[in-house]
Amino acid sequence: MNKSKIKTTNSLRFKIGLFYSLLAFLNIIFFTVMIFENQSDLLLKNFQFQSENLANTILTDIQTIGLTSERDESFEVFRKTLKLYEISEFSIFDQYGKILQSEPESNTSENTIKESVLKKTKEVSSDKEGNLFKARYSLDLNESDFTVDFLLPIRLSNGNEVFLFTHFNISSIQDRLKQLYIQVGYAVIWGVAFHIIFAILVYRAIFKRVGDLEVASKDMATGNLESRVNWKFKSDDELDSLGKSFNQMAEEIQNKVTTITRLNQEINQELQIGKEVQELFLPSVKKFKKFNIGKLYRPMREVSGDLYQYFQVPEQNFYGFFLADASGHGVSAALVTVVMAMSLQSIMKENPAPIHAINSLGEVIANRLQASFFATGVFVVFDEPGVVKFVNAGHNAPFIIRPSTKEVRYIDSSGPPLGMGDDIQYSLESFPVEPGDKIILYTDGVVETPIKEGGLFGLERFTEIVLDNIHLSNSEIVEKAMAVLDEKHEEYKDDITMLVLDVPE
Repeated sequence: MNKSKIKTTNSLRFKIGLFYSLLAFLNIIFFTVMIFENQSDLLLKNFQFQSENLANTILTDIQTIGLTSERDESFEVFRKTLKLYEISEFSIFDQYGKILQSEPESNTSENTIKESVLKKTKEVSSDKEGNLFKARYSLDLNESDFTVDFLLPIRLSNGNEVFLFTHFNISSIQDRLKQLYIQVGYAVIWGVAFHIIFAILVYRAIFKRVGDLEVASKDMATGNLESRVNWKFKSDDELDSLGKSFNQMAEEIQNKVTTITRLNQEINQELQIGKEVQELFLPSVKKFKKFNIGKLYRPMREVSGDLYQYFQVPEQNFYGFFLADASGHGVSAALVTVVMAMSLQSIMKENPAPIHAINSLGEVIANRLQASFFATGVFVVFDEPGVVKFVNAGHNAPFIIRPSTKEVRYIDSSGPPLGMGDDIQYSLESFPVEPGDKIILYTDGVVETPIKEGGLFGLERFTEIVLDNIHLSNSEIVEKAMAVLDEKHEEYKDDITMLVLDVPE
């Protein structure tokens, strides 16, 4: 069964229409049967009464006729008398079944009386003993077609007893039966017409308006907030009240959505400005070409809670790379990154020492933001050949890869996140490196993204992707990693930033 059939059979209109049709059908049949049965009983009683009355009348009228066995004047009188009662066919026969006369006239010698009729002559014959207990005539009523088999003993003028047998119908009963059929037909037609008219009125009064409500509701569900019910509210009934309430609700929804859309547009415009302002704090790579920096910066929304900064002090041969991830998302996290960027740039101008910079930045965040926000961060410093220095403030472990051996070394955290307190001191750790070694920095949006197959993307998977593509440029490495993340992710819940650096010669 397809969906359209399921919807049709589940429709309230279909259910009520089916129930009403069945009820109307049973109702018409019930009243038709009742009418026909009552009228049939009356017809049967009337048929019995008229048959008896007609038999007695015929018996009385023909007693005075001196009927002979010949087709003479007395027979004509007898025939005309029966014709008055619409009896045009009859037979007169003796006790042995020999037909003496018949109407219409035929060869009586060739016609015989049925054995069943001859048996009944014994019940009505007056020549037998005990004739006081004999019936004066015999009537067999056929109620299926309202016909009568009439058997009557007659005395001829010579005193011999013969029998009159005729089969006739009572025309008034036949006419009444036809009228009954016509009346039943009219009753059925009227019943059908009445129920159709009533169904049309119910449909127009209820289901048409309910249908209009359904169409308007579905239209609104598709996004057409201008959809309204537009029938004429003349009935002032419950459905009219429901239609007016729907229109008022739709009007309110449209107004609210219009207001929300306008506010969203304004917010998006402001976020776009915030994004442009935030991007002003992101550094250029022109002065850092020897590190072959590969970077990917993808905010979850217009603005990001991730921040990366590059620093250079040429006279001290100092190069620093800072990556941070503020708590939360959206505007609040972006404001924290702006505070961090401005504060770190100011601190680095005064004293470029990485320990001083991290400790001072932690104090600024803790004091200015009063522990409402915090951020993880990692500072990577190149200030002497063959050595790279790290300060990790609660950030995801960066790692160093030596392409020649594919050896991986992870740099654990050396302290809590920035802003957790103003008296926290961080340590600087040094690691030997060779030219061509790669340093990978990233935020938790990379490794903590849920994937379709279950679980998180994970540091191990990320490391394998970098190793598999270690022969590519740093920009291509981050692009490959992001492509795999796009393919496997189920939902992005955080900003994503990746930095890959080469140790210069």
